[in-house]
Order: sequence, then C-alpha cells, then structure tokens
Amino acid sequence: MNNHSLSITVDIEDWYHIPSVTGSPFSVYKDVNEFFKGWNGRYDYLTEPTKRVLDMLDEFDVRATFFVVADVVEHYPGLVESIAERGHEIGCHGLHHACKIDPKTKEPLMNVKEFEGRTLEAKEMLERVCKEKVLGYRAPNALVGGWMLDALEKIGFKYDSSVCANSLYNKTDSSLQIRYFK
Repeated sequence: MNNHSLSITVDIEDWYHIPSVTGSPFSVYKDVNEFFKGWNGRYDYLTEPTKRVLDMLDEFDVRATFFVVADVVEHYPGLVESIAERGHEIGCHGLHHACKIDPKTKEPLMNVKEFEGRTLEAKEMLERVCKEKVLGYRAPNALVGGWMLDALEKIGFKYDSSVCANSLYNKTDSSLQIRYFK
C-alpha cells in the first residue's frame, strides 16, 4: 500500500488573462471579448502545452485538478473535454479571469449578485463540457474577498483554492485562513 500522496493543480489560462491585458481596473482591454475583437487570425497558444502536461501526467499515472477559465471552452474547442476525459478534476477559475477585488485597495469591483451570476455561468459552462460537477473554485489572480466565500458555497462549490497562506502578498480582504464549506 502506498501512503504517499501528491496534490497537483494547474491553472488553464492564457497570457491575455493577466491583469495588465484584460479584466482589471488598469488593463489595456476591458475584457477577453474586447481583446479578441482586436485580434486578427487564428489564436491558440494553449492547446499544445496543455497536451504536453497531460501526456506527462499520464506517463506517471498522476491525476490533477485543472482550474479552468471558462472562456477557454469557447476559444479552445475540445481542450477542456480532453482534460476531463483523461480523468482529471475540472475546477472553476472564473468566467473571463477578471479581478473581483481591486488588487491595490482590496475593494470589491462588482457586487455579490454580479459575482454569483458570472461565477455560476462559468461553473455551468464547465460542467456542460466535462459532464461532471465542478466542486472547486480558484479566484483569478488569487484575489479573493471574504464576501465571495458565502456566494461560492451558495452556488454549489465545495471548496475554494484561492488563498495561499504562505504567499508574500495578502491578496485577500480578510485573514489568511482555510475555510471549508458544508
């Protein structure tokens, strides 16, 4: 019997999801849709590297949790399905990787109802393609507000994987402690 365990998580997002490009108060583009309106030609710099990671995990018979930005479903057809088909857990990493709290002030950038609506849309989109319940959530840019946790539990998440207690930066508006949902 092997008593060793390893937890691996992978964020599935692309370079345009970073706060300076989309989804923050200081980004160049308002959101991912605005980014793609200005992008000419085919775009896919995510599928091949993800396939290499999946192949490596398969080689060692390791399963991981992939926290996926839901708009990946639209822009990379078949990618999320292939992750799920290989037996990996799909977690939610937001709808468009937008910041929910201001990185500098820690003030909310949207109200609870808007957060719930967008996050539920992302959760349902991921559940449709992976044909499994999405139980985990990771806040984009690890920027999580304490006010978000009740909303996550309300819309059906079983855990949040946003806060890193050993981070050099406090990316939350509350204390860095683990919270488990009912």
